[in-house]
Amino acid sequence: MKQLRLSIVIPFYNVEQYIEECLDSVFDQDIPLEEYEVICVNDGSPDNSRAIVLDYMNRYPNLHLVEHDVNKKLGAARNTGRSAAKGKYIWNVDSDDRIVPNCLGRLLDVCENNELDVLEFGTIQFYEEGQKSMPHVKQTEGVVKGLDYLNQLSSYQVSRMCGVWRRLVRCEFLDKHQIYSPEINMGEDIPYSFRILMCAQRMMVVPDRCYLYRLNPESLTGKNWRPSPQTLYEKSFFDSHLIYDVAMEVPKQYVNVRRSFLDTARYTLSRYVNYIPLLPLEAQKEFKTLCRNAFLENGFVRRLLSKKGYAHYRLWLMGILSLPK
Repeated sequence: MKQLRLSIVIPFYNVEQYIEECLDSVFDQDIPLEEYEVICVNDGSPDNSRAIVLDYMNRYPNLHLVEHDVNKKLGAARNTGRSAAKGKYIWNVDSDDRIVPNCLGRLLDVCENNELDVLEFGTIQFYEEGQKSMPHVKQTEGVVKGLDYLNQLSSYQVSRMCGVWRRLVRCEFLDKHQIYSPEINMGEDIPYSFRILMCAQRMMVVPDRCYLYRLNPESLTGKNWRPSPQTLYEKSFFDSHLIYDVAMEVPKQYVNVRRSFLDTARYTLSRYVNYIPLLPLEAQKEFKTLCRNAFLENGFVRRLLSKKGYAHYRLWLMGILSLPK
């Protein structure tokens, strides 16, 4: 049996108002249904999302449902979808987003004709009032090595490539390098994406804007987000540690790449400080305890902030978390 060209993985949780738009977009495409599959992963969603997916399954034979008994978080759901995938390439799509019509044929042709590990493309942000294009990193001239490409970019440009949904990745490449999504709910895309880009031997970046990213105020990163202490800890300390570990694996000759990864780790460490006052006092104490224990048990934060020029991060840690000097 001929291998499918693509697996689109869509984890879902509490997205009944958006998931129809997402599913409509992945089926409004220019290749036959038998050439790709759509894998929806129910991460213990308590709303009507599952019923909607089941209804679509009656219409589309290439749509499959995989289910978790309990909520295991976004990273775990993506890994579950990947384990079920039968396509040559995989595309992680968020259930409240969309992909543009008739984009799959062009993207897959580029991947297959160039035997790519990774294909990057552009993104459009959208919201109720309209849409705008997200900043786009520069296009490659043919096939390049991931580290060579990243080494030409600024830290800001590298940080724009963190979203897992902005690329197609060859499944055999992921297996070869044992690259899996960290099984957390926030920030899992950054270390995952950085490791993919670091390991890619055959990569291209095309100017096509194929992904529509919803600015959703109720999402994990929306303005109405109210994190738990554990989630805030995952997104700050835990996630920055994962990024730091990837940075330490970058060969020393790729100075700009290592610097960009470390800059992202520092930013991640302190970005969510503004959410701390939104937590109840007991939750603030729990968050600070988690961070303090991580700080004292592992030296990565001291190493990350040891160089001259990061005094403001050190002051943040000591002041907010009441850590020893």
